[in-house]
Amino acid sequence: MAPPHDPAQLLAQLVAIESPSGHENALSDFVAELCGAWKLDCERLGATLVVSVHFGAGPRLLYNSHLDTVPIGGGWTRPSISNAWDGDVLWGRGSNDAKVSVAAMLWALRTLAESRSVAAGARGVLQLALTECEETSNVGMTKVLAAFGLPDAAVTGEPTGLEVVRAQSGLAVLTALWTGKSCHAAHVARVEHQNALLLAVEDLRHTAPWLALPGEHALLGASTIATTVFKSGERHNVVPDRAEALFDARLSPLHSGDDACAFLRRRMPHAELSVKSARLRPFETAADHPLVRTALELTGREHALGSSTLSDMALLQGVPAIKCGPGQTARSHTPDEFVLRGELEAGVDFYTRFAPRALSL
Repeated sequence: MAPPHDPAQLLAQLVAIESPSGHENALSDFVAELCGAWKLDCERLGATLVVSVHFGAGPRLLYNSHLDTVPIGGGWTRPSISNAWDGDVLWGRGSNDAKVSVAAMLWALRTLAESRSVAAGARGVLQLALTECEETSNVGMTKVLAAFGLPDAAVTGEPTGLEVVRAQSGLAVLTALWTGKSCHAAHVARVEHQNALLLAVEDLRHTAPWLALPGEHALLGASTIATTVFKSGERHNVVPDRAEALFDARLSPLHSGDDACAFLRRRMPHAELSVKSARLRPFETAADHPLVRTALELTGREHALGSSTLSDMALLQGVPAIKCGPGQTARSHTPDEFVLRGELEAGVDFYTRFAPRALSL
C-alpha cells in the first residue's frame, strides 16, 4: 500500500487489514513500515509496536490503543472489511474499536514529530503503544510495561465519543465448586449419594438474576456479579459428584475480587469459592488531576465520566491516566460497525493538541 495522504486514507488502510486478536502481524508489519517511511522511532515487541517522539528531558506520556479486533461474526449488511469510505462513513470490523484511535494517534505523532511549532512547550517523550491481544489477554500492554516500565501519564484510545473517562470498572472472575457423591442413576432409591448439581441449584437460586455489592461509586455505580457459566454431569446415567460455576464480577474501586468472593460465600453455603482471575483491577484518576482538567478543557466537557468497559488502562495502576477516543462504545463488537469522518478528524485534533499541553504540565 502507498503511504496515506491524510488520516481518512490511513484509517481505511488499517481497516482493510484483518487483525483478529492473536493475528495482528500483518497489521503490525504495515504500521511498522509506515513509521519507517515517516522516520518515526518504532520498536517492535512481537506484534506490539511502540512509537516514540522525543522532546528532550522530561516526563514520558503514553498514548495507547490496540491493533486487534474481535472476530467479524455474522449479521453484517455492510462490508465487514473495507478499504474505502462510503461518503463520510467507514464500515468494517475494527473501524470504531479501535482503529480510529490508532489512526488518530499515529497521525498526531507524525504531526508533532514533523512540526516543532505544533509541539511547542512539550518536554520529555511521547510514546504510542499499539498493542496486540487487548481484546483477549492484554499481553501486548504487558510486553510494553516489561520493556519500558510505567509511564508518567497515559491516554488510552478507545471509543468514548471523546468524552473524558477517568474511572473504569475492573473484572474479577470467580469460581464456585460443589462436591457431592455419585452413584448409578438406576440406584438412587437405595444407594447413598449426594447430587452436586442439586446442591449447586439450591445455592444459585440466591444469585438470580444478578447481585449488587453494597455501596455505589459516584461514576461507576454498583459493583455487580453475574452467573455466566455452569457445568455439571457427563452422562445421563450417573448422578454427578461435581458442579462448577463461573461468575463475572464488574467492580468499582470500592471493591476487590476478594470482596466479591466473600459476598457470594455468604449466599452459597454449599460451595467452595475462589477468585480465578483479578488482574484487571478497577481504575480511577482523581477528578482534580491536571491531566483530567486539561483533557476536559480541550474537549469542551464539564465533567469526566466512568466506563464499565475494560481496556489496557486497567494495567496502568498508579499512573494518572484517562480513556478518551473518537467513535462510540455502543458500536463496538456489533455487526455493521462503522465510524464517521468527523469523529476521526476530532480525534486527530484532540491527540495533537493534548500531548504538548500534557508534556508541559
